[in-house]
Amino acid sequence: MKYIPRWMETRLAEAFESHPVVVLTGPRQVGKSTLLEHAEFLKKWRYITLDDSDALEQAEEDPKGLLWEDKPTIIDEVQRCPKLLVTVKYLVDKSERKRNFILSGSGNISLREAPRETLAGRAKYLHLTGFGFREMQGLSARGFFDEIWNGREFGGSVTKSSADASQSIWRGSLPGVVLASNERVALERLSSYVDTYIRRDIQDLVKIRHPQNFRRLMEALAKATGWESVQEELSKVCGETRTNVSRYMSLLKDTHLLYEIKGYAVKSERAYKQSKYFWFDSGSACFLAGIHRADDLKKPNIKGRYLENFILQQILSWASLQLMAPEIFYWKPKAGEVEVDFVVRLASKVVAIEVKSSEEITFGDTRQMREFLKSHSEASKGIVVYDGRKAYPVASNIYAVPWTAL
Repeated sequence: MKYIPRWMETRLAEAFESHPVVVLTGPRQVGKSTLLEHAEFLKKWRYITLDDSDALEQAEEDPKGLLWEDKPTIIDEVQRCPKLLVTVKYLVDKSERKRNFILSGSGNISLREAPRETLAGRAKYLHLTGFGFREMQGLSARGFFDEIWNGREFGGSVTKSSADASQSIWRGSLPGVVLASNERVALERLSSYVDTYIRRDIQDLVKIRHPQNFRRLMEALAKATGWESVQEELSKVCGETRTNVSRYMSLLKDTHLLYEIKGYAVKSERAYKQSKYFWFDSGSACFLAGIHRADDLKKPNIKGRYLENFILQQILSWASLQLMAPEIFYWKPKAGEVEVDFVVRLASKVVAIEVKSSEEITFGDTRQMREFLKSHSEASKGIVVYDGRKAYPVASNIYAVPWTAL
């Protein structure tokens, strides 16, 4: 299979300008190992994976011998031997920070916490998401959202992509699923991912006494993607105590499989703050929700919610490349029937995003966004993402942007 260059390659290279070590995390199967083995600037680096039993044994018994070669080194699946980090620290300090390492592994707690303690001040932490849609097309990360975020103006523009939204949402962002030759193969890979990798990630961290209840919790969260989720209701659905539901949801968030989006509110504003939850991957969300064909997304009241999940993935993919990570919220005032799906904020910069599954956007479709901009002077612009082909200003400081061009 031909390697598709990842946006993260540039960010990885830049990180070594300020830090001798980079810790690259992310859920299983998003392409971390593939990136590290194929990125052009890493061709001359030494690559070690602790999936190799010999390498793992030596890491545990003779870490200095494993890392004897004085050259830039990649250690993949490093969470299998956390004590190896002490040797990495020693070699970095001995070389006066001239020795470079990339430490990579699945996004679990042990991988993130151990390096922070051992490699304090020496490591930069980067997070790899699944494919962004533009990334998979071989396009740059500077889509219309990046243009708007950075204050650039644009007129009308027609996108060339003829991609089908339902297919893209259903396949999601996992490389193995996105690049599957047909829908049957994609479905099999989604099934394997949910049954093997997600359960394995969680089982690595905690003993789950009733796996069937945990599966029901994931299914309930997937069916409620983009909605406010109440732990008491989830507890009833999956048959677990509220304490266990809270614990499992924390684990899903800590492994970057579940994202929590909180309500946006400025001082004295009466707005909902209850959290919404989205899966890291719309394909996995669809599978867990029982949506096993892309055509099923075309049913009323279904496509819009999973399109929201898909658009969040694009925002997260973009955010992972930024020097400073922005925060992501939603906005829903307690008075009135309005809501804005995403509010992206970094310091004093705020851009709002609303997602619509329609193929056309009119001035009337911007009512909720206009309400937000009127009541939030800190917000510079708004974006309405839709299932069309033309990008254009649809109202003052509000742009209609095709999902393919975000």
